[in-house]
Amino acid sequence: MKIVFFVYRYWPDVGGVEKYINRLAKALQEMGHEARVVVPAHRAGLSNREVHDGVEVFRFPGYRSPARAWFHLMRLQPVFRRADVIHVSNTHMLEYFYRMVAWTLPTKPLFLTRHGMSYTYPVPESEKARARRSIRFVDGVVHDGCFIGARLGVKADCVPNQGLYPEADELPVIPEPAPTAATFVGRLDPDSGIEIYVDAIAVLKKEFGLSITLDVYGGGTLEDKLRNRVARDGLPVTFHGWQEGAQERITQGCFALVAGRLAMQEAMARRRLVVAAYVDPLKHDYVCGEPFSPYLVSGGDARTIAAKVAHYATHHDERHRMVERAYAYARTLSWRRTAAAYVDLWIHPPRGRRQPLRWLQRARLAVQLRREAYGTARGEPRSLARPLPAS
Repeated sequence: MKIVFFVYRYWPDVGGVEKYINRLAKALQEMGHEARVVVPAHRAGLSNREVHDGVEVFRFPGYRSPARAWFHLMRLQPVFRRADVIHVSNTHMLEYFYRMVAWTLPTKPLFLTRHGMSYTYPVPESEKARARRSIRFVDGVVHDGCFIGARLGVKADCVPNQGLYPEADELPVIPEPAPTAATFVGRLDPDSGIEIYVDAIAVLKKEFGLSITLDVYGGGTLEDKLRNRVARDGLPVTFHGWQEGAQERITQGCFALVAGRLAMQEAMARRRLVVAAYVDPLKHDYVCGEPFSPYLVSGGDARTIAAKVAHYATHHDERHRMVERAYAYARTLSWRRTAAAYVDLWIHPPRGRRQPLRWLQRARLAVQLRREAYGTARGEPRSLARPLPAS
């Protein structure tokens, strides 16, 4: 099969979705399929076409005017027409694809993956409405997590496990250090739970008499605030900033204080106990309602997190049993298995999902989505959809 992924960001940007699409595309290629990526360039100086890590990448100028972006996307028509399947990541890019390109490709099989949500709690009704509407635009839907469908009120056709790279059996066995050190890898933003983790380090010291060091790898909006807090209170927390390949640093600590799906599974594969913090009921579902959830410990506040770390720091046999169960689960994760689930959906899509639209209907839909994106649709809130941001 020939597959085109239409995504919001890709290399040289680095993030969870970027890694997901890269590993999925490479797994598909190893299975004999052809995978390409079409992505907006959010800044000048990037090549319009190149091969990175074995995957061909086509870019159009997302930082320029919509007319310029549309012109370049029309020049990419041969790439879309040659594909057997077009797969779009996330609702806002599906809407963008429809108002820019899809009206010219009425019969091309089109699928959607939702990799996450806004993490706004409660979930806005406008986001739920967009999710319900988007179901009618595609031939099949994939959710990267069970929590997505539960919170949006829409059902996915496929919820595959994420793969791992390297796979668990390919990783070297690094002996567990003493239970006096922890590592955080991720964004320093409110939904990552980093504030809870830093507070937990303080609680461990004050209430449990445990001095557990925390090495933090990542950057974000809370970095300055957290650095000031750590310096003021004299907490044993060290900030290393963002580093390439930071997931390999997880083994530096006995505990992996992480709450991102990819980081949690990578920590399990590296035989470290995952301690996941959640900041609201939505994030609770993300942490506690997935196949990996039985193999980690979690909490929604610093006191709970600190108590669980203190328990497992002093109950070595329990910690080792949890780590080994998590490792056994991580061994089942493979990008090839994830890719096989996608291929099965593409070959056997659900019947009657996508609404057939005549040319005039497609054109009207494109105009409607454009109005929504720029806040000009009558009666629609400006936040219903957004254009690609200008730089």
